[in-house]
Amino acid sequence: MSADNLPAHDSTDIREGDILFDCPHCGKNMAIEAAGAGLMVRCANCGQPIQVPIPNHHTPEAPVATAPADVPVDDGSPQAVIRQLDAALAMANQQIDRLLAEKEALQERRAFLEQMRIANVTRFEHIALELGAVQDALDRALVLLAEVRAEKPA
Repeated sequence: MSADNLPAHDSTDIREGDILFDCPHCGKNMAIEAAGAGLMVRCANCGQPIQVPIPNHHTPEAPVATAPADVPVDDGSPQAVIRQLDAALAMANQQIDRLLAEKEALQERRAFLEQMRIANVTRFEHIALELGAVQDALDRALVLLAEVRAEKPA
């Protein structure tokens, strides 16, 4: 998963569940799908790199679809009840589709973060080895300095 796969899009193309944010460089209003949280993208206006915020209770998101106004029950006829149930079923199906898409995006994000974690563990192990070598070199330098001080004529 990369920022190229999740372009920030113009506010005229905001979809349900998108993360809304502003470019800190030029103030352009931007939106990106939820799977883009934490990625680096380029501003559509100024081209500067921006880290997409990870949503929390302060981050605005595109609104989730709300249930349509109840279909009026004219006289309690079976046709009116069926229309009402059809509307509720359609809304439930839309919600299911949205949740399945969100689940898939979260699974992709989790896989991406796991790959990053594994890569970072490897990097940190390499850094630890390098720091050990630096520490050994510093210890040898201290021994040599102590020997030089001991040999100094008084």
